[in-house]
Amino acid sequence: MKLTLVESAQRINSRPDVICDYINNGLVPSQPQLAADPLLDETDMYWLDLVHCFIQNGSSIEEVKQLIKRCNI
Repeated sequence: MKLTLVESAQRINSRPDVICDYINNGLVPSQPQLAADPLLDETDMYWLDLVHCFIQNGSSIEEVKQLIKRCNI
C-alpha cells in the first residue's frame, strides 16, 4: 500500500513538510529525492519512523546520515 505525504505524516505523528525535509536531506534511502507527488511504501515508512524517532530523541540530521551509511543498504 502506498501512502501520500499527508497520510505518511499522520502515521508517524508529524507534518508533511518534515517528511519532505527528511527526504531532501537523504534520510530516506528508498527515496533518493523528493518527487513532485511522492507515494511512500512500507520500506519508506520504516525509514521515516526510524529517522523521526532518532531526531525526536535528540540526534542531528548529520548523525542520522552517518547511521544510515553504516546500515549497508
